[in-house]
Amino acid sequence: MPLAPIGLWLGLSLVLVACSSGSEGPRRWRWPLLAAIACALGACLVLAWSTPVEPLPRWRGGLAFDQLAQLLLPALWTGAAGAIIATLFLPSGRYEPAIAALSTAIATAGLTSVNPLLTIALLQAGALVILGGLLVHDEGLAGHPLLNVATSLKYLILTVVSGACLLMALLLANFYAVNPDRVELTRIITALFVIGFGLAVGAIPFYFYVPDVFDAAPTLATVSLAGPLQCLAFVYLIRTAANGPWLLANQHVSDVLAAAALAGALLASVMAFGQYRVSRLLAFNALREVSWVAFGFATVSRAGWAGALVFLAVRCLSQPLLLVAAKVAKLRHGEIDLDKLGGLAKLLPLTTFGWCAGVFASLGLPPAASFWGMAGLLTASSASGRLAETALLASGALGLWRLGQATYSIFWASSAAAPDSSPEPPGAAWTLASIGFGLGFAGVVPRLLQMPIDQLLGSLPFLR
Repeated sequence: MPLAPIGLWLGLSLVLVACSSGSEGPRRWRWPLLAAIACALGACLVLAWSTPVEPLPRWRGGLAFDQLAQLLLPALWTGAAGAIIATLFLPSGRYEPAIAALSTAIATAGLTSVNPLLTIALLQAGALVILGGLLVHDEGLAGHPLLNVATSLKYLILTVVSGACLLMALLLANFYAVNPDRVELTRIITALFVIGFGLAVGAIPFYFYVPDVFDAAPTLATVSLAGPLQCLAFVYLIRTAANGPWLLANQHVSDVLAAAALAGALLASVMAFGQYRVSRLLAFNALREVSWVAFGFATVSRAGWAGALVFLAVRCLSQPLLLVAAKVAKLRHGEIDLDKLGGLAKLLPLTTFGWCAGVFASLGLPPAASFWGMAGLLTASSASGRLAETALLASGALGLWRLGQATYSIFWASSAAAPDSSPEPPGAAWTLASIGFGLGFAGVVPRLLQMPIDQLLGSLPFLR
């Protein structure tokens, strides 16, 4: 089964590249492409919901459709397809849709891979696709050749370092598996893995490139980073922990990682107040989410892992939703700064609804599906102590404050310059509104996520 959706997304990316060769890019073929994307998404979802699911496997060669893939892939596919469809109806770089489709194909292969070397290689391949997006950014309000080159070099160097650390950790873990008496290796492996994973996912304090990529890359390349690539990095963490429970078995190590994750969430929430470009604000918002997910996994508890898995699935939809809605707002004003936007709620009602749904999902507010993830994280934080619970709530409150300010500035505050008053693009608007409605529906019917999560956690006996 895994080969079929990989082939569909890879074929879709080739079609999008072919349609991008003309002067008008893929927008000329938007209706046939919309049909092709919808058919590919529908076929992938049918395959995911009709294929027998394997238990979480041990590392081996090849691909497998297991409980983890069944949980995350439908959300990943839907978020990517929605972002591509919406972008077809907006002015954008000609290769943006192809970049998003190719990233989704790579992430699909990575999420079904049960070979650690292949997963690391796919992480590197996904980063190269985003790097390509930086280098071919031929349209955009914030695009600047020198900024793109500088960001590309930084991203390339840190990606290589990440891959080297993950590979070294894997080699040492294999050595430790046949030499279990070398207990001193476990902390070395953990340190290498944390550095490699932190750079791959862009977690604080390894976030150096993330705001610049959000600022310089085209929208769908940024979607590829915040959605497929970060999801794949977390999946590699989950599979590594499942195959080597000793990685998080040390209580001191897990406590340090959990504290670092909460400190990262607080720092990201505070630093968001200093960002005045929409894209950079969303970058620090994504960093807060990453820290929350990392905290849930670091607690090594059933509640923490359940909350982290819910957030991981939901952000595959909410991050594309926020990024594309922000693009619609920026295009309407022709500006990228928050204080130069405003007055868009009446002009863009469906986009406003989609943005607000994304904000609710990002913060774990009801009725978004991530509310149940927030409940799990709060349970895990209360078990870790009052300080952890306070830090989690404080980062959420600060995130709500800053995103509330941004929402008012973009959609309800008066603007110094009158925005473009042309009708809201229906293709993009209805796509964003549909994704927003889906996030709310999944929150009202929590069993949609809870059942596969319960099955997955049941196969992980090392959780407390």
